[in-house]
Amino acid sequence: MDRADGADLVLIVDDNPVNLGVISKALTDANIDVAVATDGEMALRVISRDEPDLVLLDVMMPRIDGFETCRRLKANPATAGIPVIFMTSRNEASAMVEGFEAGAVDYVTKPFSGGELIARVRTQLSLRRVTRALLDKNARLEETLHERASAAAEREQLTRELVRRTEELRLANDRLKLELAERERAEAARAELQERIIAAQEERLLELSTPLIPITERIVIMPLIGNMDVVRMARATETALKGVSERGATFVILDITGARGLDAEAAQMLVRAGDGLRLLGAQTVITGIRPEVARALVELDISLGTIVTAGALQEGIAYAVRAQGNP
Repeated sequence: MDRADGADLVLIVDDNPVNLGVISKALTDANIDVAVATDGEMALRVISRDEPDLVLLDVMMPRIDGFETCRRLKANPATAGIPVIFMTSRNEASAMVEGFEAGAVDYVTKPFSGGELIARVRTQLSLRRVTRALLDKNARLEETLHERASAAAEREQLTRELVRRTEELRLANDRLKLELAERERAEAARAELQERIIAAQEERLLELSTPLIPITERIVIMPLIGNMDVVRMARATETALKGVSERGATFVILDITGARGLDAEAAQMLVRAGDGLRLLGAQTVITGIRPEVARALVELDISLGTIVTAGALQEGIAYAVRAQGNP
């Protein structure tokens, strides 16, 4: 379809015409432009002609399924940046893990409410716009720096010519002082802008670095990735407590497989987070504890209390599912 100027375009991929109609109407009513495809191969052709801002992708389809379609999108540098949300009736943990490993940013199980779907779509479209805006600002900044470098080269040539004449040299020096002062002000403004951009990027990364991912209505996962200092642990704790309170979850799986730099204070905060979640009625399961982390906890004499540990994320999910089924 032809998208309106500046409008977001969402590609819906589903082999069920009824599903296509329902989802298309929900997005259209929300003033979001849509395009449709009935299988993975058709979706790839549509994307090659008109790149969408987001893809809603069904998992079970003929010929190539949703997982393979997503993998092909992510393998192509031209389409790797397009966010993908899976839509499927498969709600088992292994399917969700496969979806995220294929490159999806979200996973919605059927049946879902129209409001929930619109909220998730708007979130990803907003992130897509922010990312593009940052890339555009960086490109403009590089262009400005290049222009300034060219101007500086021209000024150097002019200075060499003016040196041959004393009076002209004096006038050139006066002009140069003014130009240098302006350049310093411009550099200061550029540095300030760059600091604001970096701060905004860091703030967004912090928000995205501690997501709360629902597995079932009662089980959620929070992957802790990167350097988990006190600030990030505090943010993760706040997110977990708020998410459990709002969702009524009974199991929170904190996966620290990708966490680094878990110092004594951060480790203690991890245990306190488990205590806080227990007060809200949620059992904490920590997965992905590496040998060096285990040694650090022992050396620091930190007791995990009622917190359950598991080697891998799938083991933690399996434990939570079993425990939920046998209260």
